[in-house]
Amino acid sequence: QIAHFDGASLFEAFNRTWQVDSRADRMGVRLTGPVLRCRLGGMISEGIPLGAVQVPPDGQPIVLLNDRQTVGGYPRLGALSPLACARLAQCQPGESIRFAAVTPQRARRDYLAQFARWQ
Repeated sequence: QIAHFDGASLFEAFNRTWQVDSRADRMGVRLTGPVLRCRLGGMISEGIPLGAVQVPPDGQPIVLLNDRQTVGGYPRLGALSPLACARLAQCQPGESIRFAAVTPQRARRDYLAQFARWQ
């Protein structure tokens, strides 16, 4: 679904800072920042993975966490890795974050490195 976001929105998503909104809980974290625009109109609801970054009509992303709904119908910009979800869940309202595109291999390596620190 990332292909349905306009170029300016993709640039903003990955090159700007986002603030954690006070509307955050175990279901998800709302972010505030640049308005993202998607050319995709209505969607049929589909399964939602951990870390999905949904963009509702207001253009402000929501990162879905452990207690997320099982299906959703907003366009998705992508998904955070499990490690990134754990880090985001610890953020307080007003904290700044940035999105970074990583390969699945990098995400796995980072996760295993963090897991090794816990042992």
